[in-house]
Amino acid sequence: MIGALELREKVIVRLGTWEGMRPGEILALQLGDLDDDSVWVRRRVYKGDIDEPKTKRSARRVALTVGTLALLDQWKLRLLGSPPETWIFGSEKGTPMRRDNIWRKSMYPKLKPVGLEWATFQVMRRTFATLSKAAGVDAHTRSAQMGNTVDVNENEYAVASSEQKLAGVRKLESVVIQ
Repeated sequence: MIGALELREKVIVRLGTWEGMRPGEILALQLGDLDDDSVWVRRRVYKGDIDEPKTKRSARRVALTVGTLALLDQWKLRLLGSPPETWIFGSEKGTPMRRDNIWRKSMYPKLKPVGLEWATFQVMRRTFATLSKAAGVDAHTRSAQMGNTVDVNENEYAVASSEQKLAGVRKLESVVIQ
């Protein structure tokens, strides 16, 4: 997916897939929200309206992976000398980009030819939850990173893989048949 996209969209996808951020949080980031190894979620944008984060838990410090930091550093070079209130992913009008516009104009056309048009923002966020659970990241840490509760993270976002389900039924079978 990353290989099919331009730099701006690569950063956005990384923030959704590797950091578990919501699209409205990503698109509402300003230069002043950046730290050395994290970003602060202080606002969100939804259908062009700038608002407070979705929930109390949504206002948070999001840790960044090394790969995302590297891409973000490349993208920030385009914003050198800009004030802290500059939108990291601003439109030509100086407002935050809209999720549907960036998906329709910049992401979908690049992802469709490689068979990844189904990899929407929701898929990116679920991918973060599922892969970090598989990697052994505990539920509390995953939910804190994503800005939701443990029950939402476990019951809505983290999806069991086919391999995990197969291992589960085989384990059950071996215990019962003993």
